[in-house]
Amino acid sequence: MSLIDWLTPPTVTTVNPRREVLAGITTFLTMAYILFVNPAIVGGGFELALMHALDTNTLSPQYQALVYTVKLGIAAGTAVAAAFGTLLMAFFARLPFAMAPGMGENSFIAYSVIPAFTTVLLNMGVAGPEAAEVALMVAITAVFIDGLIFIFTTWSGIRERILKSISPNLAIGISVGIGLFITFIGLSLGGFVLPGSGTPVTFNTRAFVTPTSILAFVGLILAIFLYIRNVPGAFLITIVTITLISIGLGLVKPPEVPVQLPVFSTSIVPNFIDNITWWFRLVSLAFPVAFSLWMIEFFDGIGTIMGLSNRAGLVDRDGRPINIERALYADAIGTTIGALAGTTTTVIYVESASGIESGGRTGLTSLVTGLLFLAFLPLGPIVVMIPDCATAPVLILVGLMFVSLIPKINFNDLTEAIPAFVAMISIPLTYSIATGIGLAFITYTLTKLVTGRFREISVTTLIITLVFVLYFVAMVPMLNP
Repeated sequence: MSLIDWLTPPTVTTVNPRREVLAGITTFLTMAYILFVNPAIVGGGFELALMHALDTNTLSPQYQALVYTVKLGIAAGTAVAAAFGTLLMAFFARLPFAMAPGMGENSFIAYSVIPAFTTVLLNMGVAGPEAAEVALMVAITAVFIDGLIFIFTTWSGIRERILKSISPNLAIGISVGIGLFITFIGLSLGGFVLPGSGTPVTFNTRAFVTPTSILAFVGLILAIFLYIRNVPGAFLITIVTITLISIGLGLVKPPEVPVQLPVFSTSIVPNFIDNITWWFRLVSLAFPVAFSLWMIEFFDGIGTIMGLSNRAGLVDRDGRPINIERALYADAIGTTIGALAGTTTTVIYVESASGIESGGRTGLTSLVTGLLFLAFLPLGPIVVMIPDCATAPVLILVGLMFVSLIPKINFNDLTEAIPAFVAMISIPLTYSIATGIGLAFITYTLTKLVTGRFREISVTTLIITLVFVLYFVAMVPMLNP
């Protein structure tokens, strides 16, 4: 059996190798932005947690170097996770789907999990910067533990059964809320919004005269133009262009050594036992936060698989995606290996649709994409150099991919639409994905109860609702003493 035969799923009868290779390149160009965005997001969340732990608004050169090292670790982990997960999808599931650390999951870990764990650790007496460092490692350890749970639930079939028991409208509302949250982060990184005086948030009028904000706006217009024109790699082109302009203007200093051996500073392997021990201690104190992380990761994969499979025609006679169990295994194993490498949850990317539209139908497409991700492994210093003004436009537009799901919500049934709406607005406005999910589930359950439709509440939904009730009753005072 040839390599191409091995990478071809059973329903595909003819394969065009040249088209598959071009599709793999197209998919990589479309989603390569995650190599630059993920270190910026997770590193940014760690930086905020570190400043909170040190009770300061600025970091000394010593701690700036620590943040830089963390970003290098996330960059290396991102390349490994994307390469391994995508290659696993190629050889095991034989599908043209690419994987990488997920948008939404990384934002939640950066701006909800790490700060929450840091606060709990400070209350436990862990001193200053150690609290932020331990919080980061425990957050990534939580991803590893969740990956193991995903493997078990995929093997047992529990994952698919649970997914079917949650309201699809609620799931969509949560996805849209996460998209708006990502867009809000982009607006903040671009310097367009600030905490208001007398208002929770306000537009930064100085953005009109701030070079980095002007560049972010230019990048947004460029990204919009390229995205509308369906230019492959629109986001990657935007990031590279704005970064080069920033270097030319002296706003960014290029690295002295652009290529180096990868730095796995955020890998949980070297201190594995300590990380697991801290995970057990923290999860008992902040279980709802860890549970929210698990839930976001849990629900991400199957919807993407369904959409991409239908788009590629890779479904059986009953409309079920072929090799779906293998794809879910790849999703779960990719998350586990990615965490060991030191990065956030690895998911199947909807951007894989770009390669599918280019004719990709087999694992050869994902093989090419995975190898291209692997090639970025020694380029950590270049990846970390990317300024916020270059990634901000991409984050703003990434939210559009999530918001585009709104038409799928059943607005004719208000008991479904209202909880979805609560998820959409509460996630960005509370700046907490965990809080938004909790409010959405509680609203869903109460809405069904008061309208006499309690039979529509699944046992799974009821359990999740009770967990979040405990979160708001017990955890909020602990996290905000």
